[in-house]
Amino acid sequence: MKIMIFDATPNWSGGANRVFLFSKELKKRGHTVVVCCLPFSGLSQRLPEEGITTYTIEPKADLNFLIIPRLIQLIAKEQIELIEICSPKFYWLASLAGKVTGKKVILTRNVPYRKKGMKKQINRILYSHLIDGVIAVSDKIKRELIEDFSLSDNKIGVVYDGIDLRLYPDKENKEADSTLHPSPFVVAVISRLDKNKGLECFIKAIPHILEKSKSVKFLIVGTGGIETQLQELTSSLNISEKVLFTGFRKDIPEILAEVDITVMPSPAEGMSMSALESMASSRPVVATSGSGLVDVIVNNISGIIVKPDDSKELAEGVVQLLCSDYRKTGKTARKIVEEKFSLQHVVSQYVQLAEELINH
Repeated sequence: MKIMIFDATPNWSGGANRVFLFSKELKKRGHTVVVCCLPFSGLSQRLPEEGITTYTIEPKADLNFLIIPRLIQLIAKEQIELIEICSPKFYWLASLAGKVTGKKVILTRNVPYRKKGMKKQINRILYSHLIDGVIAVSDKIKRELIEDFSLSDNKIGVVYDGIDLRLYPDKENKEADSTLHPSPFVVAVISRLDKNKGLECFIKAIPHILEKSKSVKFLIVGTGGIETQLQELTSSLNISEKVLFTGFRKDIPEILAEVDITVMPSPAEGMSMSALESMASSRPVVATSGSGLVDVIVNNISGIIVKPDDSKELAEGVVQLLCSDYRKTGKTARKIVEEKFSLQHVVSQYVQLAEELINH
């Protein structure tokens, strides 16, 4: 197969990581992968190092039709058979280029944001007339697409995010060190520090957790637009000495080895890559029912599910895990990732779906 993937993620994120991992695995299997992404993005820097053809395009606007001739030229030059669009900034431009060139177009939905009013009606045109299929990264997103756009069940395939299990060995916590594991328990959030990630809710849950156990330290791993705001919030709650902001880190497997549990507080999420990485490391996750993890985590068995935007319930979930045999819970979470989310397994599903679409 010859696939062209469009992604407009400016910084490194779960979505960018998915494109990166899938592209590498597809290339390894002998498929041709070409990626169009933003200039100076994480993908534009890392994909060429893997020998994957990469073009940088900055549309400026979602409907910058002046970009379409260049996309048509690239599709013809690379003899592309299938176009996959992973970011809204390319939805219209790449799908129209696909229509003009007669190529199959598939749209990947990795976030659950639901449109209303006129935007919903406009997107109905996109789903009904410009694309040939949809990949949802969670069962939750598939259900919402069917509900919102009356799409047929067979037009949407669910292909989960994939985890390279070789990077996340199943082992117990390392010995404590002075930087990352200075207390008996470490609870971590690994996320972009953005408004829609539920991080304020997590920080507000910390005092409630400390009421039950003083011996917990907290890591916030990542960077973003509200980092200073979050630091100010920890200060106002007098918990600064309990919270370590690590900034952006590439050594996530090593960090997870020092962590006991992780929290995914986002009120709405497709399928959190960081949560899956935690589960792959046998670290159980406290997640909200607004995420696609609600279809993955068996509550109280392989993790904890709590209501979105409820700091007290979030705190109770964390305390419940810490007071239980959370290592056993983590082992169960690891088995789920091995069965459903290994990179090789999900890419095989992707290839089957893609080949069926091309040959249809």
